[in-house]
Amino acid sequence: MAIDWVATLAEQGDIAKSKATEVATLVVKPELPLEIASRLYRDIEKGAQTFDRILSDMEDADVSDELLEAADTLAELWSQLSIASANKLRELQGLPPIMMSEARHLGSRV
Repeated sequence: MAIDWVATLAEQGDIAKSKATEVATLVVKPELPLEIASRLYRDIEKGAQTFDRILSDMEDADVSDELLEAADTLAELWSQLSIASANKLRELQGLPPIMMSEARHLGSRV
């Protein structure tokens, strides 16, 4: 059975947008409980890892460059959400934030 990559990307885009709204709402709360911040980070990482597998499957399936560009855009969103949620967690732990250029230099999700 062939995978409908357009539908898959649309579904993943909806998930990422929903998580982006959640992250934007929670990271601005100064008194966010550590437990909630930890759960948010784990949820974002789980979503990012799931999307990484989808992206890998797309690359293996040799999909069009246009679809890969759309997937790369979603992968970047997941990366930004990961850093934002990690930074909120770090803030609550009294640690300095991770800067985006540092995260890109590390070459992996933080």
